[in-house]
Amino acid sequence: MTAWAPCILISGIGFLLLALTYGALIASKRSGKYISGAPCFGGLLIALGFLLSPCKWLALLGLLDYGFWELGLSFWKHRGK
Repeated sequence: MTAWAPCILISGIGFLLLALTYGALIASKRSGKYISGAPCFGGLLIALGFLLSPCKWLALLGLLDYGFWELGLSFWKHRGK
């Protein structure tokens, strides 16, 4: 159980930030104003937390954060400019 303690703590904070980021995204769509979350940071904490766990493949859950995909898309859109 002690091997899972850092994983639970760090990835728990990451999931909280991920939920807040998705909440900010939904609030932005509803209000029509941009409300910033903490993009990529929740996913990075989730990946880090699960890399500290005994099951390393769980770190792929960090890709649930839309910030990773949005960052890649923004680089792809502006590659020729």
